[in-house]
Amino acid sequence: MTAARRLVLMAVLTLAIVAGGVGLAWLLNPYGATSSRLINPIYRKIKYDRLATPYLLRESRPETLLIGSSRVRMGMRIEQGERDGVMNAAILGATMPQLEKIIDVALLNPRLKRIVWGVDFCLFNSTWNADDPYFDARIANRARARIEDTLLSLDALGDGFDLLKRAWRGRARLAPTMVAPAPWPMALICREYVMDRADGLDLTPAQLIALQLNETIRMYDPYRFSPAMTADFRKTVAKIRAHHVELILFTPPMSEYELELIRQSGAWGDFEKFKRTIAAVAPFVDYGAYNPMAPRDELYLQVIHFKADAGFQMLRRLLGMPTAACNDDARAVEDSGIAVNAENIEGVLARERRMRDEAATSPNKYSLAAARAVAKLRADEAGARQAAETGVKASRKGLALPGALD
Repeated sequence: MTAARRLVLMAVLTLAIVAGGVGLAWLLNPYGATSSRLINPIYRKIKYDRLATPYLLRESRPETLLIGSSRVRMGMRIEQGERDGVMNAAILGATMPQLEKIIDVALLNPRLKRIVWGVDFCLFNSTWNADDPYFDARIANRARARIEDTLLSLDALGDGFDLLKRAWRGRARLAPTMVAPAPWPMALICREYVMDRADGLDLTPAQLIALQLNETIRMYDPYRFSPAMTADFRKTVAKIRAHHVELILFTPPMSEYELELIRQSGAWGDFEKFKRTIAAVAPFVDYGAYNPMAPRDELYLQVIHFKADAGFQMLRRLLGMPTAACNDDARAVEDSGIAVNAENIEGVLARERRMRDEAATSPNKYSLAAARAVAKLRADEAGARQAAETGVKASRKGLALPGALD
């Protein structure tokens, strides 16, 4: 065999392998990005929401869309991304422009009936504006991004084989939370309140909570309320209404640790301005306050993320479905959401201010931990300023070398 022929055969073999991988990735469809239904989507597990969500949004054509930040993503999790006509299109670290783009694509779906939006305080912060060109390319459905992500990706092929393994093991091996309707039925929610006690914020060591608080405070300090984001929010709500899609708004629950960070960092005034802004645009259900959920650490995975059992009970209520106070956790969730509109917003804020003041009357683990996080941030800021000033003085001194000005 000549060298030239050997090269041709090697090229043909390479192309065949690539073509086989592309075809297999298309058929397995781990991200719901193609029309392939070779494997039942019930076995899908979405790991990278910023990758899969833009593609799945176009293919799944849901009736109900959940959007928001990682709070909604994790707190109302749907492992497959979409199940039973309900899609969780929330993304980690969501910004207002990114959510606008998700909504624009969702509104192209004629089957869409409602959007449930967990409106996050961070969305209205002018410093919360990180760009993600990869997400932008995906949500714009650019061919190159779609091909690289879903057909020419070893990650997609590996996730596809994991999907195949789950399908091979069968539906009976899937967790009840993967096969239950979305939102979960109350019987499963009540069961999960008990089963979930093995993990959560209540079992997190104080050192790890301190680390979480040190990261979380940077979302609120500095906080600069953004009129531009307010205008974008109004525009997006108007667009949803113009498409005759029902809009259900809520503010996600916050642990008392996070509420104390907001209070002690000086962002409470902006927090109230945020709620006034929402109320002026549309009614919403307010879970983000010093309510019965806030001090129940067992309802949270981390300082800023609530658990899915609480999240799906909230979703049932938001959708007008029956709920049940089957235990203390369920009762706390049931008693926490307050309906807010333009007429009652000031009364609600006054009530929440009293709840805040009562909670902060005496030192407790929440206020003390938040105070340490605020103090550390201030110390870090002071250290950075001192280092900057020292650097400037050193550079000025370096310019004044002997003979430099002669």
